[in-house]
Amino acid sequence: MVASLDMDFVRGRSSNDYIMEITLSQASQNSPRRAIVIGGSVAGLFSAIFLRQSGWSVDVYEKSKTDLSGRGAGITSHPELLDALAASGVGIDDLGIVVDRRITMDGNADVIGEMELPQLHTSWDRIYQLLLNQIPGQHYHLGRGFLRADQNRDGVVVHFTDGTTAAADLVVGADGFRSGVREQCAPDVQPIYSGYVVWRGTPIESRLSPKTLLDIFPHFAFCFPKAQQIMGYPIAGLNNDLRPGHRRYNFVWYRVVDDSKLRDMCTDDSGHVHDFSIAPPLIRKDVVAEMRADAALLMPRPFLDVINNIEAPFFTPIYDFISPKMVFGRIALVGDAASVGRPHTGYGVTKAACDALALARSLDRHVNDFAAGLAEFEAERMEINQRVVRQGRVIGTNLIINASNQEEAKTANLPDANAMMRFIAMPNFLQGETTIARSV
Repeated sequence: MVASLDMDFVRGRSSNDYIMEITLSQASQNSPRRAIVIGGSVAGLFSAIFLRQSGWSVDVYEKSKTDLSGRGAGITSHPELLDALAASGVGIDDLGIVVDRRITMDGNADVIGEMELPQLHTSWDRIYQLLLNQIPGQHYHLGRGFLRADQNRDGVVVHFTDGTTAAADLVVGADGFRSGVREQCAPDVQPIYSGYVVWRGTPIESRLSPKTLLDIFPHFAFCFPKAQQIMGYPIAGLNNDLRPGHRRYNFVWYRVVDDSKLRDMCTDDSGHVHDFSIAPPLIRKDVVAEMRADAALLMPRPFLDVINNIEAPFFTPIYDFISPKMVFGRIALVGDAASVGRPHTGYGVTKAACDALALARSLDRHVNDFAAGLAEFEAERMEINQRVVRQGRVIGTNLIINASNQEEAKTANLPDANAMMRFIAMPNFLQGETTIARSV
């Protein structure tokens, strides 16, 4: 049943930019509330699971025509992610590989810093598969791209690109940093290019040299050349294979790239320039060859061995942003649709999980006051997500990449390599302001 709402619409700069004051009439307790989740990735799956646990009827709509398995790379877990996974019902058994030690190498592959820090490393694909198994197949729809959502006093109707529609009480925008849902609700909010990209890949353990397996494979390893960050850690192999020799090493390399260079890197062989980023299969061979040549000049030998054994390395430009609102009437944004922090925090999947859990719990606490539940959710998550985005920006400041960050750097007590090792993807960093976050 779609509950009735009284709405006053105040038009902003865009015909789709609405600020809404909502009063919920008493909803029937006999029929389940209905939610539509736009985006079938991890944020959307977490949202669907937690809402279903609260008694909602939920359907997930994903624009891709094929299953998302095999996408993504390594994920550094945080306690909040493990708690969310436990709450979702999927548990944390056989989730990945526990790494006990962090090390920092210099350009000669000498260890110049180390610390003991047990941390579980998993993969995006592993979490996606566990969550997907929790959603009945008839409620997960592929090939259904979001077109628009129309709201009125009785609910919201979603229009899809294939011409179909669906009605609900609530729409959850979980469709990533290029969110079509956010574009309708807050068109002025656009991702901001940070000035650098990340090269990634996950070579299989058996292809790496014995010395690489000894020197870096068991560890969360770092190297910090000027204006760059290199790191890696072991994750499970395909299909969560944890057998020695079948595991993978998650490789990450941040490199400064100016706007003109990025435009060239995002141009495919046909000459088409891709906005925001380029799909891995479309990256030109000469772009990869140039990257490999640069790596040969500066990469410590173990990391060079890793990158030489990546068959198809790919890059992603680093963006960040935060929407000033997460709730627009009956529409709530979660995960990367609401905000994107730079991945130095390792908090993207955790943030998505916590957004979804907070949304379901707030609505559950205010079962008879839909607007109050959404307001509580927004207030809780906006403050936390702002801290996540800020922490990523501050760590990225160490790259000294653009005018804005150069200004920040004047007042920042930028850490050395060993200090950086202690800040990146650090568990519990939200429990208190860290030294690096207080420095700006």
